[in-house]
Amino acid sequence: MSGNETILVVEDADEIRKLVCGMLDLNGYNCLAAANGVDALQMIENGADRVDLLLTDMVMPKMMGAELVLQVAQRRPDIRILVMSGFCDDPVVRSLESVPAIFIAKPFTAAALCTKIRQSLDQPWRGFPDSGVEPAQL
Repeated sequence: MSGNETILVVEDADEIRKLVCGMLDLNGYNCLAAANGVDALQMIENGADRVDLLLTDMVMPKMMGAELVLQVAQRRPDIRILVMSGFCDDPVVRSLESVPAIFIAKPFTAAALCTKIRQSLDQPWRGFPDSGVEPAQL
């Protein structure tokens, strides 16, 4: 369940971001970190490192995870996307829960996270599915 791919972790809570990056580092992944979607998009556009997978929280300041996902899917459709959230009452999150390959609920264990990431990286990628929510609702 380990790997050597580059994962961009986007999480506004410092402690959670550091914990997730630590979990990924211990499993051989190269971890990049951003505190919000604006910073994450800038990192992707600047091409600092090749990003294989975007792991993003949904509820963040400056740019919500749903908007980040749409922007990344449009600009870099080759990047795999995995969404994490602890707010399962949100309509966007509920729609994403129905696609287990791209969603992981918080809290999660290191083993669950690494399994989900490996699955996301290994399965054939068809791009990020339409959530059924209009961009104006994001």
